[in-house]
Amino acid sequence: MPALGLFAALPAAAQDFPDPGRDMAGQMDTATQIPQPPEDEEGNSRDLIIVPIPQSSPSLGFGITLVGAMFYNPNNSPEPWITGVGVLRTSNGSKGFGMMHRMMLADDKFRLTAFGGHADVNVDFFGIGPEAGERGRSIELNEKGIAGIVQGEMRVVPNVYLGARVIFLDLSTSINREEPLFPREELPTREFDSTLVEVGPVFTYDRRDNSLEPKNGELLTAAWMFGADALGSDFQHDKLTVAGNIYRKLGNTTVIAGRASYCAVSRGGPFYDLCLYGMSSDLRGYETGRYRDFGYWATQVELRQSFGGRWGGAFFAGVGESMSDTTGFGDGKFLPAAGLGLRYRPSAQTSINLRLDFAWGKDSSAIYLSLGEAF
Repeated sequence: MPALGLFAALPAAAQDFPDPGRDMAGQMDTATQIPQPPEDEEGNSRDLIIVPIPQSSPSLGFGITLVGAMFYNPNNSPEPWITGVGVLRTSNGSKGFGMMHRMMLADDKFRLTAFGGHADVNVDFFGIGPEAGERGRSIELNEKGIAGIVQGEMRVVPNVYLGARVIFLDLSTSINREEPLFPREELPTREFDSTLVEVGPVFTYDRRDNSLEPKNGELLTAAWMFGADALGSDFQHDKLTVAGNIYRKLGNTTVIAGRASYCAVSRGGPFYDLCLYGMSSDLRGYETGRYRDFGYWATQVELRQSFGGRWGGAFFAGVGESMSDTTGFGDGKFLPAAGLGLRYRPSAQTSINLRLDFAWGKDSSAIYLSLGEAF
């Protein structure tokens, strides 16, 4: 959901959260591994980081997120607890505020993540289906909403976590243009003032050597969310998202990374909770929401090269399909993408890069500026 997709940037200190429906609720990666902060004189780990993060996306334009995060470790967990706040503003008038907290209990056997925030964003609505995306004509929507997410997981065997997630969204949408460019397209105005509550199971398998800059290992995440009528949701659809990453080191300075993802939404869901092709870098080169439908799949590969010192580069390419029938593989719109990127590591102590990517899709292009790798 575009209204809250911007919150993916707010807990940037925690990096890459997996998709529960990235467009709507941000990204909640409970498998993230952050280096331990330094200990104080009493042996307690505590570190406060306040940093402005520049960013760019084809959906929201250029902007900046101011993030403040406290890293601490009250129970000597393998990973620190994180409490953070963030404020975002972009060139198209979008703005947002969010707070997050993540903690580990019983030697990382239990993981809990919570997030809440408010957003006021301007996004382009192209319509629903491949024809709408191919046409490339849109109207501007303003989306205002509050969101809350709570997720808990338990380690059942080494590297494997099972748990549940609850998502709450109260969203109001308005049209920033009285005369639509495509008046024959039926706008789903009954969904412009609505509440969405979803609950469902989540799964994580994480065998990465480092979550900030992985060179070897695998990450698999899955979430199956259901509209909860009993909890006040206006919709009773379900949404399945699955993503898998793999990393392999080729020599001392080269890493090859691959990613595959899948999204499927049942009938009856709101237009803002459909599968948005291009969300969270699946794939780069497309404006999020231009291809909006009931399903998509995407695959990509990225070659990451260190140039020595703090500089590096990347080449990436992939292909995917936006589809109305989530079982009709090959019957939708095939959408390729490719691009080049530049990397710079701001801190010699922390393995996280500032990322500048130039990407080209079918009849479109985009520039991305963000902290951390795309996946």
